[in-house]
Amino acid sequence: MADKSNGVKIGAEDKRHFFKVGFRGAPGTFELSDEHLKKLQSTLLEMLKDFIEVFDGEEIFYTLSGGSVLGAIRHQGFIPWDDDIDINMPRKDFEHLKTVFDKRLGDKYVLCSPESGRGYGMSHVQIKKKGTVYKAFNELTMEDTGIFIDIFVLENTYDNIVKRNIHGIICLFWGYLLTCRKTARDWKELLPFLVNNEELKKAYLKKKRIGSLFNWRSLDKMAKDTIFWYSLCRKGNTEHVCIPSGRKHFFGEMYRREDMCESREAVFEGMKVRIPKGTETYMEILYGSDYMKIPPVENREIHSAVELSFGE
Repeated sequence: MADKSNGVKIGAEDKRHFFKVGFRGAPGTFELSDEHLKKLQSTLLEMLKDFIEVFDGEEIFYTLSGGSVLGAIRHQGFIPWDDDIDINMPRKDFEHLKTVFDKRLGDKYVLCSPESGRGYGMSHVQIKKKGTVYKAFNELTMEDTGIFIDIFVLENTYDNIVKRNIHGIICLFWGYLLTCRKTARDWKELLPFLVNNEELKKAYLKKKRIGSLFNWRSLDKMAKDTIFWYSLCRKGNTEHVCIPSGRKHFFGEMYRREDMCESREAVFEGMKVRIPKGTETYMEILYGSDYMKIPPVENREIHSAVELSFGE
């Protein structure tokens, strides 16, 4: 989709799908059995209930995000083969969450954000359940590898088109550089899982080579630099917001503020949740105009895992 609103391109091609499905069948990996998937979804739902209780109590704005929104409107819960839950949250609300997290959630969960260190090294946020393990290819060298819920931070961006384009280009640069730096750090652990997919190996090798040029700067410092640029615009009343850490990055995830920073109620596995006010526009941008159609098996985004433990 490529709609336009006041000169802002809304939507872009999804370039991350290749990396989401490329590890399927890699040696040393497995896909979840129906029993494990059901148990994982149950754990995630319990986590979501804990989080929503805190969000509501602290007046922290959130909505479901991505495939979780699609699941809510198409399946009234999880997409049957989905193994995660995603949340969107404006920057100011995420900053609030950080100040209360340890007190409200720290006994059961750990907050992993680019600015928190600990070798996390990704541009989006995850809340992970202590005492569990869900290790995939982003977690091979991480200190924290628990079952997680993703949070994607909605960032302000400028109304002035020149400033907005400069902001976007800088965000794309730093986001790509961060993933390259992380690939370089993880290369030895990552390589055994790439041996059967030359195309995927070639793509990661390119990232590794670029990232190796920046070995002089720690991954944690580079992650903090990335978030500095993502959150550069401090104006909370701009017409548009974006999700630089999202699947389609800055320009591909540009939304009208009213569509994403206002919400409506939906039902997810029997519980009341919030989804974006502009859900239809949001889904069309992410998944195309036929987003309500069930995709064929080969196009379903099933994440291959390396290790899974529910801590029981």
